[in-house]
Amino acid sequence: MKRYWNLFIKFDATGLGIFTVIGATVGYNLFGHNFLIMSFAGILTAIGGGILRDVFVNQIPLVFIKEIYVTASFSGVIIFYVLLLIVDLCIAAIFAVVYTTVIRLLAIRYGWNLPRVKT
Repeated sequence: MKRYWNLFIKFDATGLGIFTVIGATVGYNLFGHNFLIMSFAGILTAIGGGILRDVFVNQIPLVFIKEIYVTASFSGVIIFYVLLLIVDLCIAAIFAVVYTTVIRLLAIRYGWNLPRVKT
């Protein structure tokens, strides 16, 4: 598993971007330009699959441990929402997927983490 860890992380980041936009697009198609529903649907779709994957292999979900995961998904939804005001749905989706994936990969590369509460 250690041998393919880098490849796994890259595919995980790509999946995060794709599923964020898929969820946000479903929210957009069902309820229109509603930011709350788009962000909820996008984030839930993106992190839900990762949580299930980690639970099925009996590991603590990556979302709960560290790293920028939900934040990358949320920022991707923001980009998607803003771009929908300006450009076509397909162009907004492509840019949002790329943006979310790049943010996630940069967070992995440079070890970016959200602050933690000291106990």
